[in-house]
Amino acid sequence: MKFIEFPHPEGGRMLVHVDHITSVTYRPAEGDHKDRLGLDLDERQNDIVIFGEEAERIWQELLKLKG
Repeated sequence: MKFIEFPHPEGGRMLVHVDHITSVTYRPAEGDHKDRLGLDLDERQNDIVIFGEEAERIWQELLKLKG
């Protein structure tokens, strides 16, 4: 089973199984804006938005899974 790990918006860490991700949007950093990664999760979970270095790291992990 493949999980991705990232900071939870309210503190701590969160693991999400990749099968629960329905879509992903990634925006690289530009000017004063940080990298942004949006994870749309299935109906059992809230959507997640991650910024900065964590966004880039998780985006790279997801690209590896894409093959």
